[in-house]
Amino acid sequence: MQMVMLMKRFTISIPEDLKREMDSLPDINWPQVAKESIQKKIQMLDEFECFERSYEK
Repeated sequence: MQMVMLMKRFTISIPEDLKREMDSLPDINWPQVAKESIQKKIQMLDEFECFERSYEK
């Protein structure tokens, strides 16, 4: 059985100078970089919340 993952799309705004820098590195998969950064931030926040809950007990 094959599992299908539904993906959602969203748009962000970035400064022009950052976009120029990104454009100067065309081999980088910027959407993947953003996705991984968001995943890491969520994981970090989850771990922090878990730590806070364990500290409160």
